[in-house]
Amino acid sequence: MAVSYDPPLNPKQRRELEAALNALPKKDRDRLFDAARRQRSDAQKRRRAKSRETIDGERVGGKSRPDPLIDWVLRLLAEERKRGHSEESHHATQSSDLHEGLVIGLTRRWARVRPDGAEPVGCRLSADLASRQQSDIAVGDRAVFTTQTDGDPEVVRVLPRRTVLSRPDPRDPRTERVVAANIDAVVIVVSLVSPPLHPRLIDRYLVAIEHGGAVPIIAVNKADLADADGLRAAEERLSPYRDAGIPVVFCKAHPETGERDVSALRERLVGRTCAFVGHSGVGKSSLANALDPTLRLETGAVRGQDLRGRHTTTSSAMHFVPDPRGEIRVIDTPGVRYFGLADITPDELRWMFPEFVDLAWDCKFTDCTHEHEPGCAVKAAVADGLIASVRYETYLRLLEELRTGKPPGEITERIRPPRED
Repeated sequence: MAVSYDPPLNPKQRRELEAALNALPKKDRDRLFDAARRQRSDAQKRRRAKSRETIDGERVGGKSRPDPLIDWVLRLLAEERKRGHSEESHHATQSSDLHEGLVIGLTRRWARVRPDGAEPVGCRLSADLASRQQSDIAVGDRAVFTTQTDGDPEVVRVLPRRTVLSRPDPRDPRTERVVAANIDAVVIVVSLVSPPLHPRLIDRYLVAIEHGGAVPIIAVNKADLADADGLRAAEERLSPYRDAGIPVVFCKAHPETGERDVSALRERLVGRTCAFVGHSGVGKSSLANALDPTLRLETGAVRGQDLRGRHTTTSSAMHFVPDPRGEIRVIDTPGVRYFGLADITPDELRWMFPEFVDLAWDCKFTDCTHEHEPGCAVKAAVADGLIASVRYETYLRLLEELRTGKPPGEITERIRPPRED
């Protein structure tokens, strides 16, 4: 197989290919190195033959250039991936049955897949998928896997997604980390006092949810821990979201008090696949347990010193909640303290605020950013009180972040109670 050498690999491609190479079985790595040695040797012979050509008795040809074997190996691997399979995966596909199922759990290089109408199966990930696990496969995906008589089942392909919730990888913002796939709704779980309510994380989730194609629901948990004044204050702080058409439901699912009331949330989740997201300690697992007490997911109290949550959920998993009107599929995700915005441009952001969309058609300029242009219908609606000013200020803050690539300092503020004087 001939390998093309233009254009050169960029740093991101090189990192991805090196990771994929390291994830391959030894026999596949040896095969690639052997093939690369032969191709490099042939190319070097052609270059030496050309350098012996002369014009009027003078030898032509430049100086020798570095020609590391690893570059040939990586490009050979890139060509195989472009063709869609390696020799091993091609052989596996030809010699075994293919099955389709729902990814309900993930660990490093392994997936738990539930075929339709059958029990879940533990499957290893193909070398190609394992090298890009955080972006290419997620809980909620539909996956194709093989069954082999001489080894473990293996996921070889992930089917196209309907919707997705994703964010940049905290260690490498250029890489997308998929939180959940093929979800109908994302439940943003918040609490009132432990930890306290922080709308700015809600704002960031809402943009990511709108971008990914699902619908948002805000679930206020631990409502039983707040007094009447606290509940009224929370209603007021969350009213801009209700005004924007985003459902807000209050729940009681606190493992310490034992009170459980999730009826309003259940009504919105019947027959749907949803992901529970939010800060650590807000009670995502407790809500799932309240929907179905037989789940018995691990829960934990927040730290008393700073009211931060503890990470009791360490990886995403899907749970199935029976309901006579339609099964509820809940993806419980690990808690976060910050949620970045992945793959969203400043121009796209203006379409991520539902209350802006209809008004945007009345703006004087079709490419109005709703920031400084005259004749902006969105700014006029804010001035008239038709759009909450806090939502518009959120838009401006996120717009600046996307333009500069740097989040404002207050976005990453620590979650801690106010200091008592």
